[in-house]
Amino acid sequence: MQAVRSMGLAALLAVGSGAWAAQDTAGPKAGKVYLTPGLAIYRAPDGEESNGGAAIGVGYMIQDKFGVEMLYSKVDVALETAAGKVEEEADLIWLNLLYKLGNGDRWQPFLLLGGGRTEVGNSTDTQFNLGLGLFGEISRRWSYRGDVRAVHSSDEGGVEAFALFGLTASLGDVSPPPPPDADGDGVPDARDRCPNTPVGVRVDAAGCPLDGDGDGVPDYLDDCPGTVVGAMVDDKGCHLEVTEDVSMEVIIEFDFDSAEIRTSHYGDIRRVAEFMRTYSDATAVLQGHTDARGADDYNQRLSERRSNAVLARLIEVEGIAPNRLRAVGYGETQPLVQDGTEKGYQRNRRVRGRADGTRVVIRMK
Repeated sequence: MQAVRSMGLAALLAVGSGAWAAQDTAGPKAGKVYLTPGLAIYRAPDGEESNGGAAIGVGYMIQDKFGVEMLYSKVDVALETAAGKVEEEADLIWLNLLYKLGNGDRWQPFLLLGGGRTEVGNSTDTQFNLGLGLFGEISRRWSYRGDVRAVHSSDEGGVEAFALFGLTASLGDVSPPPPPDADGDGVPDARDRCPNTPVGVRVDAAGCPLDGDGDGVPDYLDDCPGTVVGAMVDDKGCHLEVTEDVSMEVIIEFDFDSAEIRTSHYGDIRRVAEFMRTYSDATAVLQGHTDARGADDYNQRLSERRSNAVLARLIEVEGIAPNRLRAVGYGETQPLVQDGTEKGYQRNRRVRGRADGTRVVIRMK
């Protein structure tokens, strides 16, 4: 009896100090009901020898390492009585705690501790048992099962042997559990390069949030999808931009003593208008000039008529807002050429149109 108590204390200490985290060990798995049909070998306290009989066990694994099971067995036993040898039937109904030792995925030892009611003939006895067993994995549903136990009878005293051999079958779905996925993104932790992804965010095969435009800002945080490849962006995925100045100019020449625009220069004026339509903040200055022939005050008025003629075409034909245009005249005071030739005079009869604006440029990496 002292030996059984010592073995029981050792078993409880083993259970109490064991790891309770789920492990995919051999034998029935956590949360599964299982059946163990098999052969029991039992020796009654007053028996002369060990005898075999049918047995059936049903159990439930509370955790992968810890479970509880009920065993029923019927064994024919031979008892030695005062009247001689008597054949009886022994009915055993035991409830046991089962605890797996270690984390074997092919062979898994386990401890048993429990007891229950045993009927032999007309007598009933309470028995306690402590044993050691082994599961051998065949598949996730099936495994070999064998155990041996020391059995103590509260009425008769002493310790007898008991053994059980059979097959264990787990009931229900025995599919392997999915691999751990702490952030629930569908990518197992073992290959998740971006753990702790927010719930509901779409991820790639590596578990990282999708980044459709490749700017380094995941789609769920990107306020500006579709940014230019290679562009610098802020933390919201929008382009980092700088402003730079842009300008263009044209020279429109006039006939002697005329402020009428040559048709050949309509295209030049249209280029000014297109520039201003492209850059909405652009403004233009139209500077009128004359050659040196004629009176100064007349040439001043003529230069103003020339610049105003270009201004009028930009407004009336090209549709440019007046507040974006300015026309000035300089008369003969700013000649381009002073050689006194007819060719030089022609170059000085002109309107110089200059438009200035700004444009936004994306910063590149």
